[in-house]
Amino acid sequence: MKLKITLRILPALFAAISWLSCDQATHDTLSLHEVENNAVQLYYGSKGGVTITGGDGKYSFSCESPLLKAEMTHRNYILFEPLSVGDATVTIKDSSGEFYVLNVTITYRTEDCVISKLDVTVVGDAMTVAEQKELKAKALATIPVKAGGGYKFVYTGGDELDETEGIVFIYPEKYGQDGIEGVFERVIVWHEVRKYSHITYTLHYDHISRTYIFMQYDEPTTKTSPLEYVAFQFAEDLKEQYKIDYPNVEQVYTSQVFGSMTAE
Repeated sequence: MKLKITLRILPALFAAISWLSCDQATHDTLSLHEVENNAVQLYYGSKGGVTITGGDGKYSFSCESPLLKAEMTHRNYILFEPLSVGDATVTIKDSSGEFYVLNVTITYRTEDCVISKLDVTVVGDAMTVAEQKELKAKALATIPVKAGGGYKFVYTGGDELDETEGIVFIYPEKYGQDGIEGVFERVIVWHEVRKYSHITYTLHYDHISRTYIFMQYDEPTTKTSPLEYVAFQFAEDLKEQYKIDYPNVEQVYTSQVFGSMTAE
């Protein structure tokens, strides 16, 4: 009787061993999802991570660099928090001994803003036409860049989704040429229990401080296409600066309209 039971169990046991051996022998190579050439780039102030694929499914990692904090938040996901800029190495392993070496480059995030148009808005029902024209000319002269110039922001501190700071390069005539270096703070202004309102950039350079509001730029247009271009601007409120000389002014602000804005 015992012999019959053993003979019945053996085929199932051999099938299970065969299935396990086949599964172990044919699993995919240990790798990272959508990572090419064993390298990723992270930005200081922004967290990021990688998803592990392949291997035998039992993962671990090591990272000795002081530039990078790493944590396995899921079975196959490693979350990185850059602590400084530079290069770091992360070694990822599975329990079979297969390993993957990831090269991590940490840089400062940048924004490149090229200005295509300058504008001034003056509102004051009690102002004369001559006063409005004069005030527009004065306000326009305060803008530090011309069309074709712009700003480069290098984020060296803070959190991407909160208050941040860094270095700003102001290009008065042509973007990328003869830059004036300063510092800046960027603040996301929230209202009504974290409901988004707007972003401000405060620049400090040449003993000058000025605050720009990043917002959409609206101008009269005859376009009706739903795909029409949406423009953005740096708007600077100058009412306090001119209200003594122009007591009837209700609003006065400059607009620096973006021709392009790219982030890296």
